[in-house]
Amino acid sequence: MRAVVAAAVLLFATAPLAQPRRPVDPAEPARRAAEGKRRLAATPAGQIVLRGIDHHGGLDAWFAGRALTFRYDYQPVGDRPGRNSLQTVDLLASRAYHDMKAPVEGRFAWDGQKAWSTFDPSKAAPRFWALTPYYFVGLPFVLGDPGVNLAIVDDDPAAAGLPPADVIKATFDDGTGDAPDDYYVAYFAKDDGRLLAIRYVVSYQPFMKPGMQHTPEKLLVYEDVQPAGPLKLARRHDTYAFPEGKRGDKVTVASVSEVKYGATFDESRLDMPKGAHVDTALNGAE
Repeated sequence: MRAVVAAAVLLFATAPLAQPRRPVDPAEPARRAAEGKRRLAATPAGQIVLRGIDHHGGLDAWFAGRALTFRYDYQPVGDRPGRNSLQTVDLLASRAYHDMKAPVEGRFAWDGQKAWSTFDPSKAAPRFWALTPYYFVGLPFVLGDPGVNLAIVDDDPAAAGLPPADVIKATFDDGTGDAPDDYYVAYFAKDDGRLLAIRYVVSYQPFMKPGMQHTPEKLLVYEDVQPAGPLKLARRHDTYAFPEGKRGDKVTVASVSEVKYGATFDESRLDMPKGAHVDTALNGAE
């Protein structure tokens, strides 16, 4: 996950703010794919990730889609509230807009600079949630992005309840996203390179208690992989606690549905409507 909000400071928009339209460069998808493949091919860890990306459809297909729509239904085990939103993500610029059903109904968006919502941001952390489901859905493709550092690690997949796998740790350069102290440990199957699971932590500062650098590790296991155009994407994400370096109890189940590859990204959905709120929780944590 790349971010959430305990207490948000709200800015109230008194008038609609239109965002400048991002120009479309027909050559950008191919250029981004070539740059990513070049970065990954340069290191042994990157080569393992690139093999996994190719198994799931390849970077050329990923960026050629330009935008991806999907519903992410995130349901914790027990009584904690879940999250459910239909979202469209700009794969070339990491922007997104959501129609949220739970834990509150409304709209929100991330335009690359700010997150706004039609509801109180403290109820659903729009800045955190704008791209968090996308990152989970977009693995392993997003590991080819700039600012990602990859290393092969000596890790026993059996402790995670997984078959033989190559294990890669991803960390992030300072200034990469809102939570550069996040890390991901990705398990790629030895036989065909498919992404089996990830371990991860959340380091988004508005969620951290004093003295806390990041949350405890969790293990997300990818299930029910299906085609999405030329891509192969998991339709279920089962997340487990990971105490003492071993798979523990299941804590959440997330389903991915209504997937549309090559979706149209509606730039007007980024425009902040009158009465919307800007999520400034991260400003308060800095």
